[in-house]
Amino acid sequence: MNKNEKIEKLIEQSLNSFDNTARATPKPYLLTRLNTRLQSNNSGWDTALRFLSKPIVAAVCICLVVTVNAVVLVNNINVNKSTADEQYSDEEYNTSVAVLNELENIEP
Repeated sequence: MNKNEKIEKLIEQSLNSFDNTARATPKPYLLTRLNTRLQSNNSGWDTALRFLSKPIVAAVCICLVVTVNAVVLVNNINVNKSTADEQYSDEEYNTSVAVLNELENIEP
């Protein structure tokens, strides 16, 4: 076989493959669905609310809130432990009060 004959045979086969094709038919009521989608006025709020109402988004938000609360709680416990270790003596408070009393009552 000649190279040109081989190419012509391939072209003939590819053209013959179109013989059994049929026209594509859309699903029923396609035009009605397209028209309603075009006529609906979807604002940004509608799109945002539709996205936020998905269950996976709600689950992620709940997990995020629980995680943030746990982190804050752990940090708060650590801060309370460190301040409990630093206890002040009564003398510090008494001297500050005594100084204030002495400044107010300079003359008897």
